[in-house]
Amino acid sequence: MNPVGLLLPLVAQRARRDRLQLVLWILGTAGLAFMATAAVGSTFGDEAERESILRLTIVAPAILIFRGTPNGAGEGEFAVFLILAFLALMAGLMSTFLAVRHTRGDEEQSRAELVAATPAARTLPTVATVVHGGLANLVLAIAVALAFLASGLDAGGSAVAGLAVGATGVAFLAIGLVAAQLFRTSRSANALSVALVLAAYLVRGLGDALGESSDDGLVRTAAWPSWLSPIGWAQRTEPFDANDLAPLLLSVGLAVVLIGLVFVFQSARDSGASLLPGRAGRATAGPLLRGHVGLAWRLNVGAIASWA
Repeated sequence: MNPVGLLLPLVAQRARRDRLQLVLWILGTAGLAFMATAAVGSTFGDEAERESILRLTIVAPAILIFRGTPNGAGEGEFAVFLILAFLALMAGLMSTFLAVRHTRGDEEQSRAELVAATPAARTLPTVATVVHGGLANLVLAIAVALAFLASGLDAGGSAVAGLAVGATGVAFLAIGLVAAQLFRTSRSANALSVALVLAAYLVRGLGDALGESSDDGLVRTAAWPSWLSPIGWAQRTEPFDANDLAPLLLSVGLAVVLIGLVFVFQSARDSGASLLPGRAGRATAGPLLRGHVGLAWRLNVGAIASWA
């Protein structure tokens, strides 16, 4: 059977497994985009009022860290300032969870070993995960663009905003795939992936806070740390202003390099193994692990700490 004939069923199987999760992620992210853009005119008044708001917020580093850099007081630019960085964060989390679930998660459940025994071998399932993740982010990009467009914003800026979110997701898809190669458990791989997504968000925020403001107080140019983050690259597209897609080449380039490394790493290890050795467990359980409450806490404390 030719590789394409094997690949399509693997992609379809992943899409079927994720049909509920991806629908929730994509609709939730697009819904946030729509609510934020729709609220610009009703909540933040006319352009003069938005200019006053920007002049106050542009000198507040805490707001810039969590929101991003403003590029003007127009409805589109203001909506991007409010929500684009958070949409990119959501895309990163969706993509890393997807990557780990279909690689390290399948190895933990022995599904990968069953597929590897077929003509698909070990490589094709990873290719299927890349294709599945890429398609998921394409759908996300379209949904976000439609959300901006449905709020009455222009098509060009809406398309750039959607592509910026989708490209960020592709970059973090590759990061999640690398994390799955490093650790023996999906929990550890997810923990690293979430930490890297949050680190990218904070590094972007640091660059925004250290940037320079224009003389009229309506535009903020991020400092160099913003160039170290895929979320920062998404912001650099400046939807509804410059509409520059060039920064997204960094996200695509990062994804290509990391995915290439994934196949190198995968060929260098056995199925079920990891590049980083797992820690040896304790010989006896501590007092907290002798009850179901303590065990539940121990299993989930990492995830709780990450979300907190």
